[in-house]
Amino acid sequence: MDKKRAYQFCKYLKSQMDAIDKDKWYKGEEIHNDPGQEYIIDWINRNAKEWREKWEKSKCQHCSFWFECGHKLKVECERFKFDDEENKQGGEDEKDTD
Repeated sequence: MDKKRAYQFCKYLKSQMDAIDKDKWYKGEEIHNDPGQEYIIDWINRNAKEWREKWEKSKCQHCSFWFECGHKLKVECERFKFDDEENKQGGEDEKDTD
């Protein structure tokens, strides 16, 4: 995997983990208890496909502010600023030797 794709994938995973954590916190407040690891697995089973589709359509994947609000998956965003770091991570593709 080249560096640019690895960087994009890390952004995707971090944003998804933030969304899971936020939803888990809300659920915990609702039930007045930690919903535990089962909630995370259930979230993935219920939401992972839709999350990926929304991520692919959102501007968050190319935004400098993705770390702060990438879990919101906005298609349009007043704060959008192209992520210059994303372009620095590119360059020549590195071939996997596995």
